[in-house]
Amino acid sequence: MGGARSPILAPVAALVLGTSLALPATRTSVPAAGGLAILGAALGGPAGRATGLFAAGLLGVWLRPERFRPPAGFPEPGRPVTVTAELGGGWRRESFGWSAPIEARRLRQGLRVERWRRRVYVSLPGEARPAEALSLRLTGYLSRAPGYANGGEPRAGPWRLRVKSRRFASPAGGGGPLRELSRALRRRLEGVFARAGGGPVDAPGSAAATERAGPGLARALVLGDARAVPVVVRRGLRRAGLAHLLAVSGLHVGLLAAAGLLAGRRLPAAWRLLPVAFACGVYLLVVGPRPAILRASLMALLAAAALLLERRAPGPHALTLTIGVLVALDPGAVRDLSFLLTASATAGIVVLAPALVGSWSRLPPVLARPLAATVGAQLCALPFAAPAFHLLSPFAPLANLFAVPWTGFCLLAGFAWTALAATSAAAGRRALPLLDLAAAPFEALSALPPGPLLTLPVALSGAGAAALAAALAAGLLWPRRGGPAVLLPIALLALLGLLARLPAPPPAGRTGPRPARPAPELVLLDVGQGDALLLRDGASAALVDGGGWRQADFGGRVLLPALARLGVRRLEAVVLTHPDLDHCGGLVDIAGYLPVGEVWTAPGWGDEPCARDLLALPAVGLRTFWRGESAALGRWRLAALHPPAGDRSQGNDRSLVLLAEAGGRRLLLTGDLEARGERRLLAAGLLQRRVDVLKVAHHGSRTSTGSAFLSAVAPRLALISAGTANPYGHPSPAVVARLRGRGIPVLRTDRSGMVKIAFPEKSPMRIELHGWPR
Repeated sequence: MGGARSPILAPVAALVLGTSLALPATRTSVPAAGGLAILGAALGGPAGRATGLFAAGLLGVWLRPERFRPPAGFPEPGRPVTVTAELGGGWRRESFGWSAPIEARRLRQGLRVERWRRRVYVSLPGEARPAEALSLRLTGYLSRAPGYANGGEPRAGPWRLRVKSRRFASPAGGGGPLRELSRALRRRLEGVFARAGGGPVDAPGSAAATERAGPGLARALVLGDARAVPVVVRRGLRRAGLAHLLAVSGLHVGLLAAAGLLAGRRLPAAWRLLPVAFACGVYLLVVGPRPAILRASLMALLAAAALLLERRAPGPHALTLTIGVLVALDPGAVRDLSFLLTASATAGIVVLAPALVGSWSRLPPVLARPLAATVGAQLCALPFAAPAFHLLSPFAPLANLFAVPWTGFCLLAGFAWTALAATSAAAGRRALPLLDLAAAPFEALSALPPGPLLTLPVALSGAGAAALAAALAAGLLWPRRGGPAVLLPIALLALLGLLARLPAPPPAGRTGPRPARPAPELVLLDVGQGDALLLRDGASAALVDGGGWRQADFGGRVLLPALARLGVRRLEAVVLTHPDLDHCGGLVDIAGYLPVGEVWTAPGWGDEPCARDLLALPAVGLRTFWRGESAALGRWRLAALHPPAGDRSQGNDRSLVLLAEAGGRRLLLTGDLEARGERRLLAAGLLQRRVDVLKVAHHGSRTSTGSAFLSAVAPRLALISAGTANPYGHPSPAVVARLRGRGIPVLRTDRSGMVKIAFPEKSPMRIELHGWPR
């Protein structure tokens, strides 16, 4: 039976629609929703059930607002809060102490207590590793970054809780015997993986980031915590369209359900479902009630029950019923990305995949069925995945044919190793090479060079991604008599790749004829507390620094979406001014997604961890810059002014300083140069002419941008890259006052977001700001 004829499809669709429409509303009318419920009861039949469930969706959101929006004015910023939460992952060593994700459940501020369900990252001071208590009561200060303003839809950053002392962090009990059992299981398994070196890795570029992948992969598959997987492996899976393999999902539950059915095949018919329920229940206790696990567990139980009752269990029915139950229990699920991805991907497997198999009759079934499953899942998830991750991977359907069964093997190996290591730590250590062997193919995948066949960065809205998915599905379902079904989607992907390489259109509202050739541009990206500046001329582009943070994959999460929206698909060069993480980390990341021609930097940074990772990139050339060296990038001419040849000093004063010229305009890019370096530049007589744009050094720190230096360069415009409300006080009020006192306009990423400047010949500079009110 097809999903379209399912008797529960219309009622569940009405429930989801009502919930979705209620979410944006702030004052849903309870009487109106109640009236709809009464009308549904009066109508009766299918129409009445649908009307009643539509009203139930409206009422469910109204009665449980904490699921999707915080109470008005709560919590108040700047006041301490007490959070009761569950630990959502392992502790990670940081420069200030330790950090970990937590799942907040309740929040108290003053005399007010509210249910407050959010994912929060907590930071604790101290040298010793915090206790592995799974329920915590924490008192500290909540904050939330406004996100990165690079031209796309604003997305606020994660919530963070700063706890000043461990005296304000303690275990929290409660939850009943089932919750206590869950805590005990999780604590025991966390300890097993920590002893085996499968704890969360440190920041990119640190020694821990190169640890063996085997224990980390097993931890991700068994516990659902992928932070212990090395960054390069996670990046390799993501760009190949295989990131879903690290998330606990239906694959895990399906294997457990199959094992439960095999274990209970000799039991009486009435008892054969118990091993399946037991296996799924234990796994839920270990990893927690995540959307993918809840959905897969409910579907597995329905399918197992149908098998035992010798009745047909159509996938669309089970999926529809499962979605209805989950949305009824948690109305906020319709806005949760993980829920949307797992529901849409499963719909692709149970609805679209059978149709694809029917149109691919010339392929052998052993190939057609798994290929249809992975293609169907990815097409149905595309409207949610493309806007969130800004990637298409044409290689993914073929990669999944190998990767999914291999992940199943890795999962079984992980379960077996976990049981062995929990019994005997020594036996677990001896078996670690087997985990490394299981992870080897994924490590090899991360070594593939980036390119359009592996990864295609895109800037698609939800509607655009849905239109693309529909076009691809139509091409794949093309009748056999109309030609090979695979030609149309390949042509569409090729067209998309061609369009993606075209320069971005002018902003709305601009009039007049378009120039025959786009003017050279400078784009100062909003990367928070860091530096990232793009120079480009047509298809030629170079990224000067790339921002970075201590969590993994800054390039994939921040730089890739921004560059995709700008139409950048290849970088002629990445330029490292100095190897601090807030300048270097993103460069290492972005080189995993976009082809990079060369690395430009001053010599002598090879001992720094982040610079070592950058210089070790495969198939990437290296060009060293001392004072007097130069390079070309389209019409841009770049000359190095600092450091002088043979300089072996360390720190900010050894930053690479570049003078970029195009169309008669001069830009001075100063990295994190301090006052001592400015004095050396002045003494060398290299600042004889004024510049049009100055990228202010060191995020506007008070130790840079002195009066004598400003008198020499006399910029017409100053740019400052700094994070909103950063703890360093950047930019310094004294530096801002010094600039404005000389009549120099100042643009700051913490207030203006991304700054884009075009330099047309014989015309004024064109400045565009891409931020939002903060």
